[in-house]
Amino acid sequence: MIEKLFRFTRPLTPLLGAALVTSALAACSNSKSESSASGGSTEPASAAHANSDADGKKFPVRYVMPGTAPQDQAMVEDAINKKLEQDGLNLTYKAIYIPWDVWDQKTNLMMSTGEEFELIHIMHDLKGPNILASNGGIIPIDDLLNKYGADLKKSLPDWVWGAAKIHGQTYFVPDFWTDTAFADGMITIRTDLLKQNKLQPPKSPEEMLSMSEAVKKNWPEDNKDVYIRVLKEETPAYLHKAYDTYPFTVFQDLIYVDQQGNVRPWIETDEFKKDTKFFREAYTRKLINPDILTVPKEVEAKAESNGRFLYREGEALIGDLANRVQGASVDTFYLNNKPNFRSYGVRNSNGVSATSKHPEAAIEFMNWLYSKQENFDLVMYGIKDVHWKDNGPNKMELLKKDNKNAPAYQLQYWMLGNIKMGRWTPETHPTYVKTKTTIDENAINSVTVGFNFDASKVGVEFSNCLTEIKTSIYPIKLGLVDYDKMFPEALKRMKAAGLDKVVAEYNRQFKEWKKSNT
Repeated sequence: MIEKLFRFTRPLTPLLGAALVTSALAACSNSKSESSASGGSTEPASAAHANSDADGKKFPVRYVMPGTAPQDQAMVEDAINKKLEQDGLNLTYKAIYIPWDVWDQKTNLMMSTGEEFELIHIMHDLKGPNILASNGGIIPIDDLLNKYGADLKKSLPDWVWGAAKIHGQTYFVPDFWTDTAFADGMITIRTDLLKQNKLQPPKSPEEMLSMSEAVKKNWPEDNKDVYIRVLKEETPAYLHKAYDTYPFTVFQDLIYVDQQGNVRPWIETDEFKKDTKFFREAYTRKLINPDILTVPKEVEAKAESNGRFLYREGEALIGDLANRVQGASVDTFYLNNKPNFRSYGVRNSNGVSATSKHPEAAIEFMNWLYSKQENFDLVMYGIKDVHWKDNGPNKMELLKKDNKNAPAYQLQYWMLGNIKMGRWTPETHPTYVKTKTTIDENAINSVTVGFNFDASKVGVEFSNCLTEIKTSIYPIKLGLVDYDKMFPEALKRMKAAGLDKVVAEYNRQFKEWKKSNT
């Protein structure tokens, strides 16, 4: 798995894949692309642009994305291009898959050498849109959206589009495949074990520890080496819902922002200290794996897929768990009924490449994609009645698999998904379907939603802090060592890595962004 640089954006596809079917720069000039996007008619796409050059040649829509092409990629691309032609768009769609292990290297090279393509998938945890924009890799798209993206603009709420702005300009098309308000504060619990132990869902951090202790003591298998499933690189937002200072935002375990816009180092807050106290208590009660910092990800994933956790941070609604463990069931819970909190807007998006001679083609394609359910279905799930069967709104049945029992065609949902248009297979957990097809209208937005931190301004210090935090802070954060004994030295090491400089630069950019948006 690629090391994290920004917030984690993708779903936990190895664990949810069976349940979801849909499941896991050198600067370059953008002057040509920007001039292509500016001015001109404001007519609909079909009238404003002929979609082909003077000799009738179709414009390419080359979409660069991570991973490996599915078995029937060529078959579905052919069907997509025939549908585009039927709908009067002279575009040719082609997916360009880049293997995960060379994603950064290859995409950097493509951009720095000016290799032409139209769309690139952006994972905000690896190299965010702010970095790509500042390096000239992607272009602003407001003019393109106004000319060619009427349906695309309508497909997303205004606040989501607001999160796509950098220095007042829209630089990317957000992937609003899930409302992030449901993610923060959520935990997954084995409901069958709650019932067996005559327990109610916990309503406080103390009750979580007591529940976990009881479940471990009465674990229904001989192997009782079972623990809280901790997402090491995330902050435990479910605990924060129980704090009087809720809600607040934590960025990369480095920066704390309250709803008044005050910025501080996260590890120097009382809230961080409360977190460490909880995990230290959990560790002393043997509820935290003592090897948590070194256990292989695949080992954690296998245990989780078999429901071997006391509780699991975040969402792990394993739809086919009962097929693996007789009588097992899971569901998600929150510690209280306080309003949910969107600490960020989106974690995935797509940008228009500065290397494209016809960037309008990218927006025309995405406008077509979201204009009709049938277009979305074709691109995401393949050919109807060949790859999948329509079982009603938001529902589907998988028809064709490859020799590895994976879908013969499917585009990862987090790359182009839409909360209103997605489809789910019968085994998908109903709570998961609800959270992936619903917008929480009562959620509170963080004051940082729409702000994109450009870490390149303090690149060395930011990188040093992300490295040092794993060495010095994680053992404290996860309860492996005592806060009072180890924190003073850990703080010194974080300061030496450049923490104060990173926080100051974040604060400067955030204050400037707030001023420009008031």
